[in-house]
Amino acid sequence: MNLNPFILIVDDDAMVRDIIMEYLQTFGYKNITLLKDGASAVRYLQNPNNRVDLVISDWEMPELDGLGLLQAVRRNPLRKDVKFLMITSQRSQERTKITRAAHWKVDAYIVKPFRGGVLKEKVDALLGNEDVFGKQTG
Repeated sequence: MNLNPFILIVDDDAMVRDIIMEYLQTFGYKNITLLKDGASAVRYLQNPNNRVDLVISDWEMPELDGLGLLQAVRRNPLRKDVKFLMITSQRSQERTKITRAAHWKVDAYIVKPFRGGVLKEKVDALLGNEDVFGKQTG
């Protein structure tokens, strides 16, 4: 289990970023970086000195959406194995979005609105030694 992970939160809504950060801090996570859109996240991830173990990204953002960010992460040889949690809204076409994200190997997703317990379960599983379905890995 990764006891001191580096988590990148990417969302264009400052309030949502802050809520997710507060949840994570409550769960004991300390190394958290906040960014407002996918384009700035891609720039951040291009710097090999910026450690990132988990990306938590909103789907719908200006400039570069969550799927574009996921694609950039998976195409980056240094970042292709970084865990990725996508946050989607309860709008139409969610099934299509989830299928598209699965094609790009998203590790997990959460539909808004969500409770802290759901976020904790997903993050702990992604950063631990089991996948989000509870099966042992590695």
